[in-house]
Amino acid sequence: MIGGLLFDDRVATDVFAIVQPADFYHRAHREIFAQAMRLHAAGEPIDVVTLGDAARDDGHTTLVGEIAAEVYSAANVAAYARIVADWSRRRAVVTACRQAIDAAGRTDAGELIADLSARLESAGERAIGESLSWRDVLSRMVDEIERSSNAAEDGVIGVRTRIPMLDRALGGLCPQRLIVLAARPSIGKTALANQIAVNAARDGVPGGICSLEMGDAELSARAMAYHCKANLTRLLRGRDDALSAMIRGMEQDDPTPWPLHLDISTYSLTGIEARITSWKRNHGIRFAIVDHIGLVEVEGNVSTYDRVSLVSRRLKKLAKRLDIAILAVCQLNRGPERERRRPTLGDLRDSGNIEQDIDVGVFLHVDPDDLEDQPAPVQVGFLKNRTGRRGWERTPLMFDGQHQTLSERADYCDEDM
Repeated sequence: MIGGLLFDDRVATDVFAIVQPADFYHRAHREIFAQAMRLHAAGEPIDVVTLGDAARDDGHTTLVGEIAAEVYSAANVAAYARIVADWSRRRAVVTACRQAIDAAGRTDAGELIADLSARLESAGERAIGESLSWRDVLSRMVDEIERSSNAAEDGVIGVRTRIPMLDRALGGLCPQRLIVLAARPSIGKTALANQIAVNAARDGVPGGICSLEMGDAELSARAMAYHCKANLTRLLRGRDDALSAMIRGMEQDDPTPWPLHLDISTYSLTGIEARITSWKRNHGIRFAIVDHIGLVEVEGNVSTYDRVSLVSRRLKKLAKRLDIAILAVCQLNRGPERERRRPTLGDLRDSGNIEQDIDVGVFLHVDPDDLEDQPAPVQVGFLKNRTGRRGWERTPLMFDGQHQTLSERADYCDEDM
């Protein structure tokens, strides 16, 4: 295949669309091919002289000459490229299986399966993405605009959160978007994420929650406190009045059939990717919530900065690949508390490249003087929003911690009356 490139570099575009340097088994071939790609990107010809010179620092000039001497045609080079790519995927499958075998004696079975599933799926992916003609691009754009025009009058085209402020600003949880919900602890970010999930489930929209912080009992109790207007603290302590409120609420609107799925035991990034992929394949989920990304584990000894960067980047890719919305809950650093100010994008804890990866950044903030209020006024800021308005909302949401509910002020007053 490399010899075909040296014979006629007009086939380079076809080859580079199929094969990447990492697809080669031998390091020397990887390095030579990488130099060929650099020459092509720079608009330089690829032949035995230019490539031999480019490969000089790696010590492969003689090997380039030997490869060139063995090939007399560029015919069938695309077919050779597909063979190289196929064997690369086979090696990836073998590696994934060997790693699973090595880990089998010390890893939980569920996490082992999830990790292997994610690795096998990754091995099956192409090295590069889909190539579209401009005609295809325009057709997809028209289809998207048509879907938007057929949406409700309020312009919501994604999964409805049933919180007017969010739906107006975001158009709902739209597919292929990574949305970060960020706040300091105890401000209501998990309550808001759960409220969005419950509202979507009430509408019959399938979704999933990967909860790395809470168990299933606490998470479901919080959901029922919101759904049934039951006091969360009294519910968790088994008080009769709260249990009665929950029973009445469940009788009025049975939550049992909700298409909502929960994972509370997967912490690795590959496992979370596999779980969400499985939910999409088996249940057709339209959104997933990861709470929270600071607890997601990745392989290798990497810094917190690099770990969060890796998590945000792969969650964004996952949202695009599965065509779903992913809502990632994130903690802020202590800066806003110490300086008694609203948070900024830079306050994302150990943020890494998360600011670049996300499509939407929804920030919650409670003024220190209002922390003890019940309900507490929560200021909402859309500090990043690729397709909508940005800035802090004038009217706060009212956070009723007892009932795990965030409401717009008018809505809250109506309910209170």
